[in-house]
Amino acid sequence: MTSIKRYSDFIWQALTAKPPRLAYIGGFFGKKNLGDEALYDASESLFYKCSLLKFPRKRWLTRIAKVLPNIHCAVLAGGTIINRLESWRHLADKYFDIFPFSFVFGTGVAHPSFWSGRPRWKDTLKEWKPILEKCSYIGVRGPMSAQLLTDIGLENVQVVGDPVLTFAAEQSPENASYIPDSIGLNIGQANGCLWGSEEHIQAEYVKLASLAAKAGWCVKWFVVYPPDLAITENAAKHSGTNQEIHKIYCDAGRYLESVRSLSTFVGMKLHAVVLATCAYVPSVMLEYRPKCRDYMQSIGQDAATIRTDKIKAEEIWEIVSALNSARQKVSNALYRGIRPLREIQRSKAKELMEAMIALS
Repeated sequence: MTSIKRYSDFIWQALTAKPPRLAYIGGFFGKKNLGDEALYDASESLFYKCSLLKFPRKRWLTRIAKVLPNIHCAVLAGGTIINRLESWRHLADKYFDIFPFSFVFGTGVAHPSFWSGRPRWKDTLKEWKPILEKCSYIGVRGPMSAQLLTDIGLENVQVVGDPVLTFAAEQSPENASYIPDSIGLNIGQANGCLWGSEEHIQAEYVKLASLAAKAGWCVKWFVVYPPDLAITENAAKHSGTNQEIHKIYCDAGRYLESVRSLSTFVGMKLHAVVLATCAYVPSVMLEYRPKCRDYMQSIGQDAATIRTDKIKAEEIWEIVSALNSARQKVSNALYRGIRPLREIQRSKAKELMEAMIALS
């Protein structure tokens, strides 16, 4: 989608959409990144009584936003936006002044333990504090994000979970059918901005896939962002497991159906694993950035999280084998970890929608 079309679509939507109109500030939507697309779709599902407007990420649009009719509300939704990029902070500051009713829902907070010293980043959490104090509600992705905001003096911060959890299956996974001895794998690139090195991660994935194939397991690869395809194909080829490579960039429902029958999953990209857990597939999260652990802690799965600079294929294979043997038990634990967050999300979204309707 070209920038001109994106801006014109936004203005047209802002002028014609039914109230209440909710400005969606977040995510790199329109880039075929399954995580960002799923986050937007999740917000549409949660705030179903609102017209969700995709706000382009340009500061000059704030001048237009000031004169657009009947937009009173804004949500900072999903993604790791707080304390991440200066542009996000400036946008939030401007938009939260324009829109009298603003809130945070499922957003993550960039952790200084990872980002300190990396190019073009500085810790701006203290500058975020007065911006977030304008919000009617602050609900973040996980306990690590909540602690970072609490540490700067913000009160009433709630862990609401990743918005994509709204897509988790309603029913308990009791007696769910699945393919025994099967594994889904997800790997990606991060332009060198990760724990460890991409070369080490790829080498360990090759070993892991080879171990699974040697044991007679069904191995499937999942790509959730086009730039991740090359490293996936390379790892699959070198492990002799390139028979099934699933490329799913925009359709969260299709992804859920594709992973649901697996007995285990190992992933690196955040929402590749978030969606696998939404299907109650026992999953190992390879933490390439702290946001991955933030999510897993939110659903009680910190023990199934391994930093990418510390991964060893043989150890992961032992964990996966144990998950495979206890598949039903682990699936039920995922359900118990996810269900309370889904209930919080729905309850809070309903409360916020009622407030927005009163303003429209």
